[in-house]
Amino acid sequence: RYFFTYLLPHSAPPALRPFLSDILNATGDLRYGINETLEAFEKVLHLYKSGLYLQKRPLHLKDYTPLKGFRAVEGEDYKCWPSYSHLGCLLSVHGAEEAAAICDSQPQCQSFVVTQRRTWTGRPLASFRSTQTDLTPDANAVVYIKRSNASEERL
Repeated sequence: RYFFTYLLPHSAPPALRPFLSDILNATGDLRYGINETLEAFEKVLHLYKSGLYLQKRPLHLKDYTPLKGFRAVEGEDYKCWPSYSHLGCLLSVHGAEEAAAICDSQPQCQSFVVTQRRTWTGRPLASFRSTQTDLTPDANAVVYIKRSNASEERL
């Protein structure tokens, strides 16, 4: 019950929360048994892994300048929930577009990097930063910097 009620719905992407609420209600009302619950979770997992839940969303990545060949220096930064790191904001994303949407939703976020690290579902982890500086060369990375008048002049 704790897993269904508190943990699962709050750490899922907002677009998937209605599906999880439906599973919670159907299981709680005893309309779903074990097999139906498993099947419903497998459908949600498919939406999550494939990125299909992201359809019909505004494009956020256009508001970012990609800086290829660099990554953010690891270190303590602002924290977010449910971060994979206690030092900063590290979240699983489907790709750069979803990371841009997350960064836009967090007022302190100024840049992000979609890392090479992956979750158990195969999704990449994105590191969100409150600064646009502290970059280090990395041929395999891209830093996405939020566009503003001040940052456009520096780039």
